Amino acid sequence: MKQTVVGLFDSEADAQRALQILTAKGTDPSHVQITHAEDAFSADSATQADAGTANRVRGFFSDMFDPADEREVGHYAEAVRRGGALLKVEIDDDAQLDDVREAFTTASAVDIDQRMEAWRAQGWTDSAGTAAVQSSEGVIPVVQEELRVGKRVVSTGGLRVYARTVETPVSETVQLRQEHVQVERRPVDRPATAADLADLKDRTIEVVETAEQAVVQKTARVVEEVRVGKTVEQRTEQVSDTVRSTEVEVEHIPGTTTVGTFDRDYYRNDFNARFAAEGGRYEDYEPAYRYGHDLRDDPRYAGRSWDEFEADARKDWEVRNPGSAGAWDRMKAAVRRGWERVSS
Repeated sequence: MKQTVVGLFDSEADAQRALQILTAKGTDPSHVQITHAEDAFSADSATQADAGTANRVRGFFSDMFDPADEREVGHYAEAVRRGGALLKVEIDDDAQLDDVREAFTTASAVDIDQRMEAWRAQGWTDSAGTAAVQSSEGVIPVVQEELRVGKRVVSTGGLRVYARTVETPVSETVQLRQEHVQVERRPVDRPATAADLADLKDRTIEVVETAEQAVVQKTARVVEEVRVGKTVEQRTEQVSDTVRSTEVEVEHIPGTTTVGTFDRDYYRNDFNARFAAEGGRYEDYEPAYRYGHDLRDDPRYAGRSWDEFEADARKDWEVRNPGSAGAWDRMKAAVRRGWERVSS
């Protein structure tokens, strides 16, 4: 059964990452669509506040959701307005749902319900017109994953023993005896004796010749035994993985002000001037700009120069972006630009 699955991400880079994972798993790219702020809010910035523009924005997102669910449309529209990106995936059957869920989880998809609660706590009013009441209390569940290691039997190969009969030519040397009858006639001239006269009669002398022939006999002997069996050995293996846990960080929220607001247009222009020639995309660099932009409000770096805290910032960056080893050298210039922008 065909259906549409929509995921929300904090940046277009995360949405692109999910798209790449889905494509690698065989999803047709034509069935995937990414929507970000430039797409949804393409109207003239000077008129975006009027009711007509608001209706056009809602109409854009209504193509993705059930028109009857006005509240959900408003939630996702607000998320994109705040810089998020939507990834819409059209799937043909339920079997593809697991691939989509895995791709969304790996690319850090946002839980829209949790995000809405956070906005309401800050005083945001949702699309249905219900004013959110600021609460004096808030509860953050601290979640910690546990690593459980099991065992399963897998084939690691083996041996196959064949037994077949082969013939090998052999030779032996043997001495054979053969007899031959010889008749020798000798001339004699002597007077006949009585014995000679007694033998004067018919007689026959028969001598039999014999000869030896080679006789071949074969006997079989067991000269070796091949036993096929298995031995069992025990080994200890160290299993390493990562587990996630909730880390709560408390920071001071300054009063309402427009100073230091992340200016995407400014950073996009800065990217085009400084880094575009290297072949990258602005969406790849925006997280680095945002990270540098946020360093201004981090008390760990207050009053310190860039050279003084760069090493600490690098460690924090690599913790927040696991698997990005080596990326700091390419992104640190963008991080510094973000920090200098709000520190000047």
